[in-house]
Amino acid sequence: MASPADLERVGRASLTELGDIRIDDVLSFIDRGIENMPSYMDLYRRWESQQWAVSDIDFTLDRQDWIDASEGDRKATLWSHRLFFNGEERVTATLAPFVWASPTPEIEIFLSTQMVDEARHTAFFQRWWHEVVGTEAKDLTSLLKEIRPETNEGYNILFYDKLPALAQRLASNPKDFDAFVEGVTLYHIVVEATIALTGQRFELESMREQGLTDRGFYRGFTAVARDESRHVSFGIKVLQEAVREDAARYAPLIQQTLIESLPLISGTLDPPDPAYVTDYGHTESEIIEFAMESLNKRLRAIGINLAA
Repeated sequence: MASPADLERVGRASLTELGDIRIDDVLSFIDRGIENMPSYMDLYRRWESQQWAVSDIDFTLDRQDWIDASEGDRKATLWSHRLFFNGEERVTATLAPFVWASPTPEIEIFLSTQMVDEARHTAFFQRWWHEVVGTEAKDLTSLLKEIRPETNEGYNILFYDKLPALAQRLASNPKDFDAFVEGVTLYHIVVEATIALTGQRFELESMREQGLTDRGFYRGFTAVARDESRHVSFGIKVLQEAVREDAARYAPLIQQTLIESLPLISGTLDPPDPAYVTDYGHTESEIIEFAMESLNKRLRAIGINLAA
């Protein structure tokens, strides 16, 4: 685990300095929080100190890499980035009801910062698609239609069924705390902690192994992961407090949500072509194992396990 000094360096790194940061050091923010959970306002202040701008990223080297890339590399990159880009837009579109349903002002403040983060992540991928891939789409709506990933049923259920349905429940009844707990479990623990951070970890490590840490995408995607680490810490804290308040009520609700989501997790992380993973020195089983280890670590911090 990173030392406090290392965490301070990672936490305050600028976009340029993020080229020297490993993704595992970013993930250490979550592990450190498990030991000493930050308050919601601590997480807000961390957001203030970790600002970055999509417009500051230089994609010049990334564009040349794209021009020189093989067809196989392009297909693998587009598969991964489609999932992330579409996912970022989907979570941006479904987060507002969570803000309305916030049980305390402190939670409302933090979730408001997360809305900004998710919109920024969407803008990051939009800019990458224009300046690196060279899309001719004239606006974000057109681009999202163009890049809509060819996904398995699990991805579609998660992003086009479950998340929107929970958001609608919260929009209809912001005082439904059971729905809020279920939503945080799905949004922060399943989507962000287990799926997104796993994908980010392996993609960024692959780029580091290839000596591509000076690329705009590496720096921007590391900044995205640093944002996600705050979101995951928030989700752990919300669920930890719910279980401590009423374990008999909330532990089974969280467990059931997770158990129903397990096939969606493995399905989303499963590439249509194994070469999209194996060509970069990893295996599908290695990625799933990392995802499940990460999930179980978060659950221990919350105070539950996957057993009913």
